[in-house]
Amino acid sequence: MPKKRVALALILLMVFVSACSGTKNEATPSSTEKKSPSSDSPITAKGDPYGKYDQSVSLKIAKAYNTKDLNLPNGDTVENNEYIRYVEKKLNVKVTEAWQVETSDAYNQKIGVSIAGRDLPDAFIVNEQQLKQLVAADLIEDLTDAYKNNANDYIRGLYDSYDNRVLGRATFNGKLMALPSTQIGQQFNIVWIRQDWLDTLGLKPPQTLDDLVNIAKTFIDKDASGKGTVGMTGIPQLAGWNAVHGFDPILGALNAYKSQWIKDASGNIVYSSTLPEMKTALGKLHDLYAQGIIDKEFAVRKDPNELVANNKVGIVFGPWWIPYSPLPDSLKNDPKAEWKPFLAPLDENGKFNVPDQDPTGSFLVVRKGYEHPEAVVRVLNVEYDGIRQFDPEAKDIYKDVPGIAGNWALWPFTLQVGPEDTVYQTHLELKKAIDAKEPSSLNAELKLYYDDYMKNQENPKKDLNAWSNAMSRMDGSALMGSDKINVKRNVFFGKTKTMGTKWAVLQKLESETFLKIIMGDAPLDSFDSFVTQWNNLGGKQIIEEIGQELNK
Repeated sequence: MPKKRVALALILLMVFVSACSGTKNEATPSSTEKKSPSSDSPITAKGDPYGKYDQSVSLKIAKAYNTKDLNLPNGDTVENNEYIRYVEKKLNVKVTEAWQVETSDAYNQKIGVSIAGRDLPDAFIVNEQQLKQLVAADLIEDLTDAYKNNANDYIRGLYDSYDNRVLGRATFNGKLMALPSTQIGQQFNIVWIRQDWLDTLGLKPPQTLDDLVNIAKTFIDKDASGKGTVGMTGIPQLAGWNAVHGFDPILGALNAYKSQWIKDASGNIVYSSTLPEMKTALGKLHDLYAQGIIDKEFAVRKDPNELVANNKVGIVFGPWWIPYSPLPDSLKNDPKAEWKPFLAPLDENGKFNVPDQDPTGSFLVVRKGYEHPEAVVRVLNVEYDGIRQFDPEAKDIYKDVPGIAGNWALWPFTLQVGPEDTVYQTHLELKKAIDAKEPSSLNAELKLYYDDYMKNQENPKKDLNAWSNAMSRMDGSALMGSDKINVKRNVFFGKTKTMGTKWAVLQKLESETFLKIIMGDAPLDSFDSFVTQWNNLGGKQIIEEIGQELNK
């Protein structure tokens, strides 16, 4: 599946996953329209997530939406459609657009101009750097009370599930200045292995790093592919969030993490790439490379997926979703290929260690002086009642219009808010329906996964789209609920002043040093010189600045 389709699948997962049955933070809000006392002006019903205003409240927003091929019926538009009218009906809040652009790049440029000119919409979405700029310039509203008194149990529960790692990023001097988005979690690499090769060679699935290396050696020695088998794929950047072919699982087995800001045993902030564990991991990767276990061309190969498509490799590192891409290309060329996911290799304590990912990336803010900041929170409540279909009235909106039904981006705020374990929760809901052979409770997206799973069960791999959904949603995502998974939390995702001028230099130094060590062009002890250089070239200053940021 092309990258665009993978990204779309992840967005749809965030948008359409239903609330988990029986979870304490996901109570279904009432869909009843609540009335405020009569007045000559709009009334704020304190503590009421669904308080409906007696008089219309205007809310002007900014939006990026590519209207190409948009097929809304009855003359509807991005600004005036059934989703927008649904919100108005529930709250008497009339959402209109201060402006709209077609792309995210154009949006960022327009927001930048708006901030510079202090000509802001009532509510709009910004990145973290823009949020800090707006806070420093006192251009946005404090949302502390608006959130406290108006966020519904569902929204509040989602944010609480992140233990302040999300809301804390939008809090300045004790004041909540924005409503953050949440990123879909569980995108770390696991290991996918050709099960048919394991069976043919009488090999057991791996547990430890030694197990995995022995499997790779056997695949190579026995030439399992019959084409000159490669042991493992790789990428020049070595590791990273959502980086297919990254060596993260190998690093994790050795308690090493690349490019993370973490705390050491004494509670001090350190950069993970400079720690002794990374030196050990680089030594191991060098050994694997020297032995021919790792693809000899990994540092220069333009597309490691070609090894998968040509079925020359039987071990691939990638997230739960790689049955969408690149694994289908393997099956196209060898229908007998059987790929299976594993949480391996484990560390000495039986844990599968994974790096952290940024839990948020965008922030919904309200301009300073807007009369009804609580309206923004209420609109978000109602929007998610509709997206999650808690409110029965929302289920039929555009239900017969292909490509429009459930289109999250047509709601007022394109702000993803969901549980960090969305992937696994989706799996559980789907599995429950499959075990019961009863899909009636599933929404349209999950019903598609259900149908594809059943189709693949009846005729395995005959329909590769069905196979992709079945493998990703049932096999890959099932592992995301394992208690073996240990996430090493990153304490800082922002950008300090020194990072603005020095970070590119430091990243280049790290990349070049690590690749040279792995490929044998530099001795392992050159790692020690790298650490000294890294600190002297700005790394030490960056760590100090991060400490200052975190202590604000």
